Amino acid sequence: MSKGVLLLSGGLDSSLAGLILRNMGVSLVALHLESPFGCDSMAEKMASEIGVPLVARPKGEGFLEILAKPKYGYGSAMNPCIDCRIHMFAMGKAFMEEVGASFLVTGEVLGQRPMSQKKRSIEAIDADSGMEGLVLRPLSAKLLPETLPEKKGIVDRSRLFGWAGRSRKPQMALARRLGLSVMPSPAGGCLLTDSHFKERVGDFVAIDWQEKGRKGASRLPVASLLRYGRHFRFDEGEWVIVGRDQSDNRHLEDHIRTSGVAFRPDGFDGPLVCILTTEREVSSRMGELATGALHAFGGGKVPSGPLNVTVLTGSGERPFILPPLTPDRSHLMKKDAWMPLWRQ
Repeated sequence: MSKGVLLLSGGLDSSLAGLILRNMGVSLVALHLESPFGCDSMAEKMASEIGVPLVARPKGEGFLEILAKPKYGYGSAMNPCIDCRIHMFAMGKAFMEEVGASFLVTGEVLGQRPMSQKKRSIEAIDADSGMEGLVLRPLSAKLLPETLPEKKGIVDRSRLFGWAGRSRKPQMALARRLGLSVMPSPAGGCLLTDSHFKERVGDFVAIDWQEKGRKGASRLPVASLLRYGRHFRFDEGEWVIVGRDQSDNRHLEDHIRTSGVAFRPDGFDGPLVCILTTEREVSSRMGELATGALHAFGGGKVPSGPLNVTVLTGSGERPFILPPLTPDRSHLMKKDAWMPLWRQ
């Protein structure tokens, strides 16, 4: 079998790795593995640019298990880079068998990432995923042992590169030389390396979802919400998400129905307010939190008195009236009451 599977993130490095092999006449199928937290990927556009078919697959629940207890630990934030690569390579290995391929191709550059792209890390990743000798890294191949496709003459090692380090200048220059008409970002965009996102993911990992009444339920819908809105965690256990703009509101509305309850303003401007819960009926506490959040983050556009909203749940939509807050709960209408709870 002379076909390879290209792990295509949509960034510059993996796109170049694919283009280098395509220029040798190597047959490739691109596999894009989607984060449960969502990402802005150019994988589809870059697959078209380099002329390879693309298949997208979710990293799935297995990745969330790894995120909670990574064997090799975290990087600078909540990024289990080594464990993530092992998981991706294992998925790549299964996909290879599915499409009749014999090796995996990545855009990794030796020493570019401090955790997963050191030589020892690369060796551990290949060994733990059962992919020793089967992962070709065209951008750093000459600094690494020969792989099976090189030994078999499927790939011409003399036309590969020996890059190392964090500079992206060689990649940019090669992209221009090879005539890429689309120039994706040379840097990775993993949300798990973001210091602000770290707190949200930490909360997500720390919560015992079985105790929250989600036994047997997928955590993926909840993970898909972490990227959007302002997040607030109360000592009593409530998790509230407030949309920051229309884009946030739209994305939250798309995902919240399988994970909780949302309150959408009806007849006035204001944010979408989401509460993660297994309940489908609106409790008095939910109503208080929704009313407080609408006033605190509504930019002064929320009317006084009862508020007409639409309640969104997994069973549909219905009109609802939120009563005014009692004096002992009126502090929730002030943004200051929410600030200590804010997960950016």
